[in-house]
Amino acid sequence: MAKPRFTRRYKLLLMAAGASALVLAGIVVGFVVLLSGVMTTAATKQHYTITHRILDLGLRYAVRTSSRDVIVPPLDDPRMIDQGLACYRRHCLACHGAPGLAQSEAGKGMLPIPSPLAQSAREWPAAWLYYVTKKGVRMTGMPAWEFRMSEESLWSTVAFLKTLPFLSEREYREMEAAVADEECTPRMQLSGLPGRERGDLLLRQYACHSCHRIEGVVGPHAHVGPEIIDWRSRKYIAGVIPNTFDNLTRWIIEPDALKPGTLMPDMGVPPAHAREMARFLLTPE
Repeated sequence: MAKPRFTRRYKLLLMAAGASALVLAGIVVGFVVLLSGVMTTAATKQHYTITHRILDLGLRYAVRTSSRDVIVPPLDDPRMIDQGLACYRRHCLACHGAPGLAQSEAGKGMLPIPSPLAQSAREWPAAWLYYVTKKGVRMTGMPAWEFRMSEESLWSTVAFLKTLPFLSEREYREMEAAVADEECTPRMQLSGLPGRERGDLLLRQYACHSCHRIEGVVGPHAHVGPEIIDWRSRKYIAGVIPNTFDNLTRWIIEPDALKPGTLMPDMGVPPAHAREMARFLLTPE
């Protein structure tokens, strides 16, 4: 004899209510633990093993998915490898070290510790290495080099990384000496994103939100500099300079030249990036 339909429905409702109660209880417990202050933020306290393994697994799957459409160019050109070494020396060595060379003091004290790239280069496909170098990895200290390295330099870095596992300390030092004058070319032109998205990304990539509160940007509640909100309604920059596109662009590039003694630092913004940032701030949505 079939059970009444309302009984099955009642059981389903009870199961759903129980699951919701468990989720709610978990959220409440999480907030209690968070607000109690018992969770340490010290980088001297290592992650739990399960935490590290889950994050590492999530990283691998995320990178694999995000890099699946990346087309890898030929990476065996010696000129690419030479330029890649120049980029590695400038941007990677401090945190990751090299054959026979330790990381900098900052790299040694990071948590999670930066991985040895000789191993990553051996285990990871070139597309994965390119994606991580370009986009960075949030919550690890790994920066995104997308706006600081040209596309050529990004792939040259990957080409060198694929060579790295096979280098001894002596070979690395010989290569480094041979490319002493090689430069890692910066990215000057931007493409692939709408104009407003480019400006928004650049404001974050040049750490503007470390000193300014910027509408729509998640970050510290910083008040070192003025709020960058509805900037186009301002009449002056730093209180004395007319707020025009050209002045704002120049201010972003070399603030001390417009107002000697200003606390606004030179952030190393190239003109092409400064124009994108100024356009973003002065253009209504």
